[in-house]
Amino acid sequence: MEAAHHQMPKRRNPSCGAEARAEAGLEGLTGVLPFLFAVRWGAWAIALILITFGDLRDDNTRYEPLLLGLTFAQSLAATLYVPLLRPRVRRAIGPRWGPRDDLVALGLVDVAVIPAVLYFSGGWSTPYYHFVVSSLLVPAFLLGWRRATALLLGFFAAYFAVISTAGEGTDGPWLREDASSLAGILITPLLVVVVVQYLSALTRRLTEQRERAGQALAENVRLQKEHEELAAQEERSRIAREIHDGIAQSIYMLTLNLEKAAEVASGDQKLRERLGKLVGLAKETLLEVRHYIFDLKPLLSGDVGLTSTIQGQIREFSTVTGLPVRLEVEGEERKVPLAVGSSLYRIAQEALANVYRHAGASAIDVHLAFCADSVSLEVRDNGRGFRVNSASTSGRGLRNMHQRAGELDGHVDIASVPGHGTSVRVTLPIAA
Repeated sequence: MEAAHHQMPKRRNPSCGAEARAEAGLEGLTGVLPFLFAVRWGAWAIALILITFGDLRDDNTRYEPLLLGLTFAQSLAATLYVPLLRPRVRRAIGPRWGPRDDLVALGLVDVAVIPAVLYFSGGWSTPYYHFVVSSLLVPAFLLGWRRATALLLGFFAAYFAVISTAGEGTDGPWLREDASSLAGILITPLLVVVVVQYLSALTRRLTEQRERAGQALAENVRLQKEHEELAAQEERSRIAREIHDGIAQSIYMLTLNLEKAAEVASGDQKLRERLGKLVGLAKETLLEVRHYIFDLKPLLSGDVGLTSTIQGQIREFSTVTGLPVRLEVEGEERKVPLAVGSSLYRIAQEALANVYRHAGASAIDVHLAFCADSVSLEVRDNGRGFRVNSASTSGRGLRNMHQRAGELDGHVDIASVPGHGTSVRVTLPIAA
């Protein structure tokens, strides 16, 4: 059985939305990080060239090649952190840290180590100047304007503190013949922070645009799917109406005409028996057609309760077969899940159809009971009955009942005594 139903839209948690936006920003960062680390490695390569081939003071090379090896290890550790170490670190720290807090901490640690590199490489005339400035790349990309400005001011303070104490200190050329170069040297970190901030804002905008485009595409797909489902539902409803108004009505009129013909042919016993069989066959066919109508347009898809639906089914069965059916409802009616109500409806169809085909009953009782955590339906008849065993309960109709109930963690109980009728009871948990 196919049925269309709608779910209430879930309310979005604002904090979850902020975290999702941060994660989306990390997607853009993942694409930029290789470029930032490539620049950092380029700055380290400049230091390597200057130390190897440059004409440097003794203060600049006193701790070489140890300092060169340490900066290489520092750059390598930062480069390998994201692809190799970060997943383990994120699992260890859990949700206590934000999605990018660990990267910010890594960048700040990198910046904090840089004054030591600057100090031990001679201060003002250091060959590591570009390497020192490149330490601002990752944290400046991750931080907003205000924090990036604070980072830059802290960098300047540390830089001046180091060049005032390392090498020649305050007697160095940066206060005399190289004073004109000081402004250019200080502008470089400023430009780095400004450019990286612009790149960060551009990356965030591109990521947000891509996310909005993805959401719009997903919404279009959802609307298209809903449109297709609605069109299919309307088509099923149209077919169901045509079957009801066409084939079902024709079979019903055929049944009435056959019954009248059987009455007229009372003088011919064989003809009357043959017409009687045709009447039964026509009624069974009409019941099958009614089943197909339900498959195309479920009666339980609207706001009609289970009791009203079963009443309509009984009324239709009695109209087609002429058998009296009495309905008894126990307990206060509750709203049941669509799957539970539909299964009860189909099991009732199977049970009533079996009574008409095989029982030869003259009266049928249907008992519908609503309990705290379950709902049950029992169909009893006063027909010929049968001996209940594995062979007698293996027919297609009874097998379908057991299968439908089993799919919803329910069960079917069949009781019958030859000559004393049959009882079919199905119980389904409402939680199903």
